[in-house]
Parts: sequence; structure tokens; C-alpha cells
Amino acid sequence: MDRILIDTMHLVSLLTEEDEDGPYFQLAQAIKNEKITGVVSVVSLTELIKNLGEENRQKVNDLTYTNLVFINVTPRIAMRAGDLRLKYDIPTMDSLIAATGIVENIKHVLTSDKRHFDKLTKSITVINLQKALDIARR
Repeated sequence: MDRILIDTMHLVSLLTEEDEDGPYFQLAQAIKNEKITGVVSVVSLTELIKNLGEENRQKVNDLTYTNLVFINVTPRIAMRAGDLRLKYDIPTMDSLIAATGIVENIKHVLTSDKRHFDKLTKSITVINLQKALDIARR
């Protein structure tokens, strides 16, 4: 099964989409039905609480009980993030998220943040939502 690293901005959309025919609902179904494995860095939880606010804390908490695979920051991930931060000047949170994917040998990252992640094309490929859904349909 293909594993896709999911950046925080797409997690926000997963949590807030209300259209049951919408693309984020389709992505959630693909993860639930184990068509793909959605992988998330635990640092995204920090960003989710900041971006969604206290009123959505329960939604963020509930996300941790889904089929998403949450990866803790290990010393190896932290060191790799430091390397990315130093070499490419990627913000710390994005460095930690990217390092998670690289250390876990994940091929794709679902993100719209090309400014930071496109620098890493030798290590991880940036994909959009449509590409993630295409991978789930294979």
C-alpha cells in the first residue's frame, strides 16, 4: 500500500470539509478503506491546534484515533530536520514534517507548500490532492 505524508494544510481541509462528495472526503475514505496510508508528523498536531483554534480541539483529538499513522519526532528525524533547515532555510515545522517523510522513506508529500518542499525533490515528491486520489485508485 502506498504511503503519503500529509502536510498540515491538507489535514485542516480533511477536518473542515463538509461536502460528502468532496475531494477531501474521498481522501478520508481512501485512508479509512486502506487504499493508501496517510502518514502525519506529530508536529502537525501543534499546527492544527494553532490554525483551527481551541473550539476545534476535539476534532484534532479525534483525528488521532483514525487510520492515519502519526510519527513521533525521533532524534534521527530531528537531526535530519536540522540539516534541511540549515541547507535549504526551510522553516522548522516544515523541516520536521519533511524530515519525517524522508527518514520514513515515504515517496510522496501531499502539500500545497511548493516554496519549501520543492527544494527536496531528490528526497520526496510533492503531490497535489488529485494525484493523491489517483494513487489511492491504483
